[in-house]
Amino acid sequence: MLSPRICEIVKTAGSRGIVLEEKETMQITMLENGIDSIQHGFNSYVRYTESIKGKPSTNKDDYFILKQAILSTHHGVEILLKYILYKQSEFLIVDEFKDDYKKAYKEKTDQGLASVFQTSKASRIHTITYDEALDRVKFFSNTPLNSQLENKLIELNKIRNALTHAEVSVDDSLIDNVFDNLLIELDVLFLKAIGTDYKAFYRYTDIKANYDHYMQFLTANKMDIMKDVVEALSKAVEKTRLYSGQEEVVYIDDISIAKVFLKALQEKQTFGMDLFNGWCSGIARLNIIDDGHVSIWADDDKDEAIIKFKSMIVYIPKIESNQSPVVILESDNDDVESELEQYIQIDDGVKYLDGICFEGTKKYTTYNPKDLYEFECKCDYEEGFVIPPHYGITRFLTQRIIGCFNIQGLQYWDFHKLLTFAQKKTGKRLADEMTAK
Repeated sequence: MLSPRICEIVKTAGSRGIVLEEKETMQITMLENGIDSIQHGFNSYVRYTESIKGKPSTNKDDYFILKQAILSTHHGVEILLKYILYKQSEFLIVDEFKDDYKKAYKEKTDQGLASVFQTSKASRIHTITYDEALDRVKFFSNTPLNSQLENKLIELNKIRNALTHAEVSVDDSLIDNVFDNLLIELDVLFLKAIGTDYKAFYRYTDIKANYDHYMQFLTANKMDIMKDVVEALSKAVEKTRLYSGQEEVVYIDDISIAKVFLKALQEKQTFGMDLFNGWCSGIARLNIIDDGHVSIWADDDKDEAIIKFKSMIVYIPKIESNQSPVVILESDNDDVESELEQYIQIDDGVKYLDGICFEGTKKYTTYNPKDLYEFECKCDYEEGFVIPPHYGITRFLTQRIIGCFNIQGLQYWDFHKLLTFAQKKTGKRLADEMTAK
């Protein structure tokens, strides 16, 4: 941009035929260039997928967005593949060592430049093609290139070539298969090959790229519980594609995704819990019920709480801290059968039903205070009364941050303080505030 002073001089000097220019040089490093193109490519792909949602057919404008996604992603991949090679040796990205390159190399050496691409001959140096860069990374790089990613990148190149050389007709499903899970795979490849200079798009990439290192660290330090937790979180994150990493907050309002996380975390470990009403348990289990509810079972108390699922927050701790991941559940407003409405109680603004579930050949639940009182009297005062198998059950019916859960054996937060802080908040707002902190 011209400075105000230069602009003024140009205006006043124009009548005398004087033209002044302020020259600037666009400077973008190879790494910045590649990362920027991949970011624009995947942003365009997200725009495309959002644009076609709910449409009976894809229109031309949508395909132009998709075209930009393909071209930008291809460019970013090509540049970063070359950067992997360039870090090993500049020679690995040069196509042929002709006179222009030799002169550029001498100029770089004489002037103490960092690269031949900073010399006056830079525009005359031909680098290798996308295909050759992919091939050389496969054979010359110390970072393994798995066959699944390699095949996707080969297909990406075919689609890009079709776009740049003539009219194009490519099946949408083929493009979707290329982009499916591609960013996380590229993230892992580039982080492994380039190191911390590469700014990963997902925080989970660090865990995936360095998974073996973390497992070895946890094994060496006898942190067996944390090892199981990292394994469980990795499994859940991969399956749900919520690529969250260390010290990151995940907000989940899809009950099917919540089910995956809860199943993985409870496969080998046990939850402890604190609910908003002071109910605590050292052995708790969370189960998603098919009707959209969550069962919270306290094994040491033999009591059950049931909520309608609204959201779940998962905090993923720093792996080497030995801190527990934290699960926070939000209940939703819930309806009950009309005959039970008369038994609804309210405590601290939360509606609930308190009852007993009798087990046996004929399982049944009662919330009728009269039934509860009579049963309690029989247990306490009636000689010879055989107490049937039973457990307490509470159904919470109001939207609220209902409770916090931690993996037993690991360090965890002050849940009482957190639940007090979250009393009037929605799960989304709490997750946002936790992220901001």
